[in-house]
Amino acid sequence: MTAPAHFCPEEVKHLEFLQAVIARHANTSFVVKSWAMTVSGAFIAVATRGPSWKTAVVALGLAAGFWLLDSYYLGQERKFRTLYEKVADRRTPQVPPFTMDAEQHGDRVPWRDVALSRTMLLSYGVLVAIDTMTVLFLA
Repeated sequence: MTAPAHFCPEEVKHLEFLQAVIARHANTSFVVKSWAMTVSGAFIAVATRGPSWKTAVVALGLAAGFWLLDSYYLGQERKFRTLYEKVADRRTPQVPPFTMDAEQHGDRVPWRDVALSRTMLLSYGVLVAIDTMTVLFLA
């Protein structure tokens, strides 16, 4: 077993900065999911009271839009996680001190992999399926 790595104060501060960005992205993702469920639910409730497939289509479009937005934030969070891991791992080539450039120094995160991840499919796939069934039922 190897001894734990000791970081200098600058390295610790860099890791703290990266962790703060990761936390903000995770929080934004949570807020987007909350709004998606709320807005979509409200539109579906309105559509089913006075059958309007047009309102249900709006709900479907909003759910898809929130899915895309949340996928963006989750992808950014994953890039910053890989940057964090590179800064924390002393065996990898040196990342410039205090860099926050996850595009250059983080790993590539394919958008499709993020959008179709289990978490996103469970959150938005179900929501889009419900919205789609409502559109088909009311059409």
